[in-house]
Amino acid sequence: MAKLLRLPVIAVRIAPFGGWRNEVSVRPAPSATALPLRMVLFYLGGPMANLCTAAVLCAAAALTSTALTRLALFGAALFAVLLGVVNLIPGTSPRSDGRNLLRWLLAPTATLAALRAGYYQGEVSSTLRTIARGQVDDDRLGDPARDGNDPRLALAAVHRRWSTGHTQSVADLIADAERLAALARADRTDPMTAAAIGQVLTVQFGLWYLYAAVVNESPVEHPEVVEISELAQLAFHVQPHKLSARVAMSLAHLLNQRPEQARSLLLDIRPGVDPPNLCSVAFLLRAIAECYLGNHADADALTRAAGGDHPQLTQVVAAIQAADPVPPLFAPAPMADT
Repeated sequence: MAKLLRLPVIAVRIAPFGGWRNEVSVRPAPSATALPLRMVLFYLGGPMANLCTAAVLCAAAALTSTALTRLALFGAALFAVLLGVVNLIPGTSPRSDGRNLLRWLLAPTATLAALRAGYYQGEVSSTLRTIARGQVDDDRLGDPARDGNDPRLALAAVHRRWSTGHTQSVADLIADAERLAALARADRTDPMTAAAIGQVLTVQFGLWYLYAAVVNESPVEHPEVVEISELAQLAFHVQPHKLSARVAMSLAHLLNQRPEQARSLLLDIRPGVDPPNLCSVAFLLRAIAECYLGNHADADALTRAAGGDHPQLTQVVAAIQAADPVPPLFAPAPMADT
């Protein structure tokens, strides 16, 4: 069914003695034509295969003259029907076809938005892996709970949880971030490690704040802007010429709606020297700055230079260009009482 609907298949899992783990995983592009309808048909494919199998088994049972064979075929048909019907019940499993069908039928817009957000998080994680590469030897990384007092190992442990999906909730993500931020500010933490933590936290949350402000029309609150700026400054103060530190600081400037400063940090991007993934992010962040400065031709050129490696971040750039007026990135600070 996935092949018929031209949905990219990324995994096929078959567990003969654990049938509930059998699944075909697809990764459709959020911009694909008629995606909600295609996803509905895809999730109907499994139950329909069960019901068609049951129909074939019943037809074969009707044609046989042996009572035992007929009983076995009818039993197999009943089992196939049960598999198909139970899989259509939404509450049987978080991954059941019925649950996914309801999501695409009842809330296609929200489900499509969640798909885009998932792709965007993949781009954020890819950027974080580029920044974190080489910061710690994985052979030294033991139990993350015991590494909490070592800032460098704590950073690597948290990055591993984030990149492997072991941080299951927003609350977990925020708790990890607060612990790392406290370690970055601690007097005993060496400046290089504090800078590494500042880069990772600024990129993780700064890119998401950009997405929330532009796509979800939810500007970041003033305290978060201040927090991002402080963390980015930790990184930039130690390594002002490093591209990852400049990317972090440019994010802070963008969230503070200072596009001129953000652009000035990203004028000297070296595609043949700096990591390609980080160069693409830098090009797109500068494109965002150019959009806010009204330089749309420059923004288009920078988007092409990014090479299509970050399609969701590219869509953030396109959304800013299409907006009139451009969306605010941070909410105004609360007025002090007089």
